[in-house]
Amino acid sequence: MSRQNLFDGESYHALFAQIVYKWLISHKWVTYADIMADYLGLESSKELPYNVSNCDNYGELKKAFRDVRSAIIEKVGEGCFEENGNNRNKRFRYIGKDNDPLADMRNVKVISNLRQYWKFCQDSAGFFPKSWLEYFFKDCQDLLEMKARKRKGEQVISASLDRILANIEYLPMLYEAIVNKQVLEIDYKPYGGEQETLIFHPHFLKEYNGRWNLFGHAEEHFPENGYNIPLDRILAKPREKSKTAYIAAPPMFYEQFFKDIVGVSHLKDSVKHTVFIRAHAYYIYRLTETKPIHQSQETSTVWGEHEDGTYGEFSIQVEVNNEFIGRILQMGAGLEIVSPNEVREMLKQRVADLARLYE
Repeated sequence: MSRQNLFDGESYHALFAQIVYKWLISHKWVTYADIMADYLGLESSKELPYNVSNCDNYGELKKAFRDVRSAIIEKVGEGCFEENGNNRNKRFRYIGKDNDPLADMRNVKVISNLRQYWKFCQDSAGFFPKSWLEYFFKDCQDLLEMKARKRKGEQVISASLDRILANIEYLPMLYEAIVNKQVLEIDYKPYGGEQETLIFHPHFLKEYNGRWNLFGHAEEHFPENGYNIPLDRILAKPREKSKTAYIAAPPMFYEQFFKDIVGVSHLKDSVKHTVFIRAHAYYIYRLTETKPIHQSQETSTVWGEHEDGTYGEFSIQVEVNNEFIGRILQMGAGLEIVSPNEVREMLKQRVADLARLYE
């Protein structure tokens, strides 16, 4: 009788079985505390807040350990484990010669995950840009099946914006240039500027509001990293500069680069502000709670009746850029910048300019 796949599913037993097996086939000594610490994301068992037997799901851990050990012995034979210590401090080490005795069981799990991913790709043809699909699935049956599903009206995922944008067909090659650390020569015309040819070291691709942007190091240009090229301003297909040494971005650079902005743009000399924003309609208050303007958003005044009116307030910590201003103006009279005054005056001027168009 075939044994049930110990690694399949999202149960505690399956999760512990995966961790137990990883430890055992390392041929290192392992204890229940080591497994629990790994499950909890701790560096070592010394960081456990209390004895392992008092941790949640300890019973599932012991069952998973027993089942994985039994499955290995069934496959390899007796004598493939060493043990020492008492019940509280007992430790185990796998000493069998087969370095992956449950490979078949793991492969079935991997195949199951791949089938799930394949189905997602089939259903997501309306979400990914067409150029991604045409490039990465070029010689695959998948692409034909995606197109067939769309023709039959069976597509179940789509994006809110049309992804057929200028130069979007360059996305796959730009992605590969980043992965392969390939320097590019790019003919580019910045907004309001003259056409130029950049020697560009691509680092990062980001989409915002339906528009794709390429970030990287542009030789002889500022900033040193994080130079932004909107794809629709590229004038011709980028060319490889194979003899030029690639300059990578510092570790974690782009995580910090996008941390304090809405969207993709840094304005010159812009500084981070703690901006307090008041919602004058309950619908807008709830909308900005469920769809925050920025990741730093925190409620500062809960919705309700106050001495100076009915409202709720929240704060965000951002550099002010056009994307931020656009998100505020999108809510019309539902949102008001309360402070700082510098930002409030900036929005006030934008609103005045807009109002003059309708006088």
